[in-house]
Amino acid sequence: MLFKRDELKLLWPFYLYYLIYGLSIMIMPFFIIYFRELGFSFFQLSLIFSSVGISIFLFEIPTGAFADGFSRKGSVILGFLITGFSVIMIPFLKDFYPLFLLWFMGGIGMTFISGAEESWVISNLNKYKRKDLHHEFFVKSISLASIGAVIAPLVGSLIVKFHSISILWFIFGGGFILNAFLLTLFAKEHYKPKKEHILKIIKNTFKNSFKAIKFTFSHKTLLFIFLGSVFSSLMFATDTGWQPFLVELSMPEHYLGIVFSIAAFFMIIFTFLSKCFLKFKIKKVISTIIFLRMAFLLSIFFVDSSLLFYVVIGYIFAESVSALKSPLMQTYLHKFLPEKMRATLLSVNNMKNVVVIPFSLIAGSLMDIFGMQKIIAFFGFFGIFAIISYLKLK
Repeated sequence: MLFKRDELKLLWPFYLYYLIYGLSIMIMPFFIIYFRELGFSFFQLSLIFSSVGISIFLFEIPTGAFADGFSRKGSVILGFLITGFSVIMIPFLKDFYPLFLLWFMGGIGMTFISGAEESWVISNLNKYKRKDLHHEFFVKSISLASIGAVIAPLVGSLIVKFHSISILWFIFGGGFILNAFLLTLFAKEHYKPKKEHILKIIKNTFKNSFKAIKFTFSHKTLLFIFLGSVFSSLMFATDTGWQPFLVELSMPEHYLGIVFSIAAFFMIIFTFLSKCFLKFKIKKVISTIIFLRMAFLLSIFFVDSSLLFYVVIGYIFAESVSALKSPLMQTYLHKFLPEKMRATLLSVNNMKNVVVIPFSLIAGSLMDIFGMQKIIAFFGFFGIFAIISYLKLK
């Protein structure tokens, strides 16, 4: 059976939200092209996108602690609304500083969601003694988002071909706002923190934040998961270069949507295949995935326009194989998280984005100077350090 007993009863609002999210991401294959057509350099784009990392640095752990101390449901819904309205405003602005501020606001919204959303779900499942649905949730949520992401880029390609990329920002932002209303009306929260005065909640938020940081860096497994996540993220600190690089290799712009759609289709397959790897040691599976992605990135040094098909196939594989890694790692990670600090500790793990900021800025500057191809390939070397970190896991 596709769904286990009572799985849909417990999880359908969350599954629907992931499907809506996937259907709304029409902008993803084109957003770098959109900003490049506005005249921004790779360094300027790196600065704009780094604003998300800055907001994560400032707000990720406090908002995670807020979710643990006040309401995970409230945190997620607030995050959707902030992010949605920030995205909808993007087409109205063309200058660097206003866009930087909007991305910063969007990043704040994402910090209210990250950690809180999956902690909300896991706590609900634990309430009903359904730990057997943990992995099912991570697999199905990614799969449903991927199903939406198969359709969205194809529709986005048609819109881009006959209309304007800017329309896609409204669809993307609208998806966040729709999900906020969906979860408000239909998703329950069974995690109940102690009722406390707002000032005490704020005080405990910072207290729990420092406690979670200390716990992460003193817990060997959590530390190596964090380091592995950092180094594997650094492999793709050049993400701003991928869409223009494919276009530079002679790919028509609207074909980018087709590439993203195919990648999303294979993400669905890899997500379900992840179940087959639960019996293997997590460190060997993740290290193998990182090695294959690293090998592809390093091969970019030697390609030209005649090898466009190879680059597209490699890019699709590198993107879709992440769907195999994610549910395995998330299922493994939650085994080590205490219930009362679950969202906060997940926020600490998500702080890897802060470490990526300076490297993204460096990557943007280097791509402006040396071109996209060499720098995309060079950053693949960070995979070595990611593999070393993951091999330290139990």
